[in-house]
Amino acid sequence: MKSVLVFYLLLLFIYTGCDKGIEALPEIPAEQKAGFSGTITFTGEWPDSAKRTHLVVFENPLLAAADFNILNLKYISNEIPFGSTTFNFNSTDSSIVSIKEGTYKYVAVAQSATPQVVLERSAWYVIGVYYNEGDTTKPGTLVIPEKTLVKNININCDFNNLPPQPPGGE
Repeated sequence: MKSVLVFYLLLLFIYTGCDKGIEALPEIPAEQKAGFSGTITFTGEWPDSAKRTHLVVFENPLLAAADFNILNLKYISNEIPFGSTTFNFNSTDSSIVSIKEGTYKYVAVAQSATPQVVLERSAWYVIGVYYNEGDTTKPGTLVIPEKTLVKNININCDFNNLPPQPPGGE
């Protein structure tokens, strides 16, 4: 008798709790996704040592080597093709780590000499930084409001004139 009761309770739970079964969640329309887009421009010769290039976003500035960590890292783009002269991006498209609305203090293009993604600061060097309104004295702040795609987040990467490296790099 007890097993019959458990069976009916389980059946009732499944029937009332599975509204549409295991149907996929509806996709959020692009115009309702929070994110950012822009163009990365590359000048000069790409170093042969570069194995990976990504656009990365950190919530807090990189003031110490310890700030380069998984909790602070909020976005990683898909890999940028080696030898690119320009790269148009949109964070709402595919990425390794997606982003949501918020305020971000360090947006940069970084390269690594390792073929796999590693989260060690010493493995990465910055080749371009996002600056607000052309102020190249300090990294810009990226603010992404809810359900907004922030446009024109453009970054210049000049291999002949690299930006200052955050602490913990080479």
